Amino acid sequence: MTQTTRTPTAARPDGGVRPPAPRPGRLRSLVGAEGPHSTRNARNLLVTTTFSLVAIGLTMVLSASSVELVAVGRSPFDTFGKQLMWTGIGSVALVVCALVPLRAYRRLAWPILLGSFAVSLLVFTPLGYEVQGNRNWIRIAGLTVQPSEFLKLSIVIWGGAVLARKEKLLGSWKHLFIPVAPGAFIGICLVIAGKDLGTAMILALVAAALFFFAGASPKLFIGGIVLGTIGVALAVVSSPNRMSRISAWLDPAAEGTAEGLGYQSAQALYGLAGGGVFGVGVGQSRQKVSWIPEAHNDFVFAILGEELGLVGALIVILLFAVLAYSIVRISKLSGDLFVTYLCGGILVWIVGQAILNIAVVTGMIPVIGVPLPFISYGGSSMVAVLAAVGVLISCSRATDRRAARGPA
Repeated sequence: MTQTTRTPTAARPDGGVRPPAPRPGRLRSLVGAEGPHSTRNARNLLVTTTFSLVAIGLTMVLSASSVELVAVGRSPFDTFGKQLMWTGIGSVALVVCALVPLRAYRRLAWPILLGSFAVSLLVFTPLGYEVQGNRNWIRIAGLTVQPSEFLKLSIVIWGGAVLARKEKLLGSWKHLFIPVAPGAFIGICLVIAGKDLGTAMILALVAAALFFFAGASPKLFIGGIVLGTIGVALAVVSSPNRMSRISAWLDPAAEGTAEGLGYQSAQALYGLAGGGVFGVGVGQSRQKVSWIPEAHNDFVFAILGEELGLVGALIVILLFAVLAYSIVRISKLSGDLFVTYLCGGILVWIVGQAILNIAVVTGMIPVIGVPLPFISYGGSSMVAVLAAVGVLISCSRATDRRAARGPA
């Protein structure tokens, strides 16, 4: 005889039987707001998504760089080894930033900003290093570092701390924009002085995100957008190279465009088209063989689309969407205004930069030179974004500590 198990029921005050409470599904319990472990689940989702993107990035860097290295007589693992080293350093930075208490970021906000300004000024000293006309790198002991990548995180931390401290004064536009707007403007000017318009645009996007989450009025926001657009236009007009990039994007069929400044973009589109739905297979890209210059850098998404196809590209986009969701969950579960600013700034930085990079590779916007977070080759970018994830984990851990203490 088969024995059945019955779900226990509870008695009601009127003597009847209360139906059993519905049990949430496993997926809902992992990503939902209910339950005592919601903060931990959001944190685990963040970490899992982050290192999934990192693993995909390492695979694509190895695939995109190995053939060219072999062609010049070097080990196919040289570039991959460097990226793996920077990933290890970034992982250490993630752990350190996660262990730093949230209150320490508030207290150290000004030193963090001023320190990042000081390091950014080193690019104009003999330590500075120029790459393709952009002077935004410093070389120390054989290692090349891009200070502007860390400037993004410092502006998020400093701007968030200042705005959170002035919470009751943000109704006045003067308190809302000062000193955050001048501080962000100084950082943007330092980057533009090194001729890196792409990074300057990301910094402006981060500053705009901070003001948005601080409740800036639509009029002020529209005014800021207009001023930013004018600034970008002036920066483009003042540079013949940038004007040529705009012309190549507007008229890709023009004579010589596909062989000149539009060459890299054209080859990237060929790669994406050649990948089809399921791709040609990892390591089988044809465009990486002397067709797309520096394929493992800003245009690595084209190699990813060719080898993994539309399905692989959509998986990467989905992972960035899940990353964004986990950051939003951490912010909502916290209830701390400082955490809201940190999460909002980092969210717009990482996801916004990913959107811009993919838009460049797919030809939707002109080439602006920003890496794809977690995936493109670049030590400074990898360390900076992993450190930012560590700051998010610190925010989540602070929420856990407040919940353990209970209401004040």
